Amino acid sequence: MSRLSERGARGSTLLEVAVALGIMAMCGLGLMSTQLALVRHAQLAAARERAAVAADAMAEAARVAGATPATTDRWNVLAASVLPEGRLTTSSAGGDASIASVSWAATPHGAASASTAVSRIAPCLDATAPAGRGCVALAFLR
Repeated sequence: MSRLSERGARGSTLLEVAVALGIMAMCGLGLMSTQLALVRHAQLAAARERAAVAADAMAEAARVAGATPATTDRWNVLAASVLPEGRLTTSSAGGDASIASVSWAATPHGAASASTAVSRIAPCLDATAPAGRGCVALAFLR
């Protein structure tokens, strides 16, 4: 083998290593992006779960004992403590049917994607959630 062909082989090996490192770096960035998206969606799911529990507790309390101001205030405090800027409301849907809805400030993670996801996924039964707020509604009979 001549010296010229040996130099060409060494240069192409270095190029292959550089390309492999570039591909590995891109895969690492993709993996980090995926992990961050998973965390973001897990936090959103946890907030929805806490809101559903608060709405269920309010519905159960209103169904058993009637919606007294003391009961409503107690569950409003609960909603505010488990969710950021949590607000619990009850409204009559006609007859014995009522709606307990909980809204909260949506997390600021990924401002563009999170705000569209919240407005698209979480409409309340009696009204849509304002921009930047998530909402869970639960219908119940008194």
